[in-house]
Amino acid sequence: MNKSDIVGRVAGRMGLGKSAAESAVDTVLGAIAEALAREEAVRIAGFGTFSTRRRSARAGRNPRTGERVPVAASKSPSFKAGKRLRDAVNTGWTPPAAEHDGEAGRRADGEAVGRLDVSDWPGGVEPVWTLLDAESAGALGAEPLADNGAVRLAGDLSEEELAGSAFARNALVLLGEADRWDPLWTGTHGNLKMTEVTRLRALMSWPGMEATEQLRAGKTYREQAVGELHLLRQVVERAGLLSASALWFELTPRGRAMLEPGARGALQALLFRQAFWHMDLSTYVSGRPRGLPGWWPQGDIGIVLWSLSEVGDEWRNTHTLTTLCAVPDDDIATARWPAAATMFARHILDPLRWFGLVECSLAELPRELLWRKTALFDRFLSFDVRLVDRGAAGH
Repeated sequence: MNKSDIVGRVAGRMGLGKSAAESAVDTVLGAIAEALAREEAVRIAGFGTFSTRRRSARAGRNPRTGERVPVAASKSPSFKAGKRLRDAVNTGWTPPAAEHDGEAGRRADGEAVGRLDVSDWPGGVEPVWTLLDAESAGALGAEPLADNGAVRLAGDLSEEELAGSAFARNALVLLGEADRWDPLWTGTHGNLKMTEVTRLRALMSWPGMEATEQLRAGKTYREQAVGELHLLRQVVERAGLLSASALWFELTPRGRAMLEPGARGALQALLFRQAFWHMDLSTYVSGRPRGLPGWWPQGDIGIVLWSLSEVGDEWRNTHTLTTLCAVPDDDIATARWPAAATMFARHILDPLRWFGLVECSLAELPRELLWRKTALFDRFLSFDVRLVDRGAAGH
């Protein structure tokens, strides 16, 4: 099957002319290509996830002469098939529309989903996002920009508010150290040298990392082994505040401007948008169960954040928050439930904690982490959405 065959299939099934069908196919393919060029993952529920992989510069070899030649750094697209597509290869494809009857919501990627059978979730609790109307749910799936007010990020945080975010606070430490006469030296693959990792660890603090730092005491680590620092450096660099030369990291003009007290209010929003909408956090945080898709539940981050804004005032355990806030995934639906809660904690709650938006407490009986949003959550995040039924019961 080639592109012409696909256009013909779309035209026949949708009752479109060939020109309109070809335009629709080109629009879809173009949207995927544009997102990958920006290094954004494209997640199509049930079908799969397109993403961009980076390859570092390396030494190659001319196959004819045997001479070693430099190979420049590059990016390449990749694709990971979803469960429905994998099953279709063996059993045949079932159109998604045939699976969704009755009242429907809408996923962040725009695919219609039937109202969840609550028996699929612990305690028979219905997710709070099912109260959203389809248009609002779709808008929450888009990045928070000027023309999308469904979710807004405050860009005028005070110095005191920024201090409550470990991510913003430590980003300023990283930028400050890069601005010293003794620079931050680069190691292999464009990461920080091990000596610089030790230096920065001594200057930074992260909530919930006290025990981890005690285990690290007196030891040296590669940047990739210190997940919170590795993520921070990547986010700061991709946000355009830091750049890597052949020998050291240096501030960009935008990064130097961000060190000025009057300009720091937008730092949290800049880093938050980069982390949650432009990066796959599963590659930087630990604890993902084997064999499960790494992107979930981050692909529905707008819906998850709105749901947390509605139910996060009270202390709740990880399982309950996963039930209330996460949009089900085909692969997750067949997994053991603790795996879903683990991924929700690692990919959503832990990073939100680093941004100062949630806090956790260890309950005495049973021993489990309880979470609730902080005051900074409602100060930093705001939403403009409509509900299917404003009189619906709360959770």
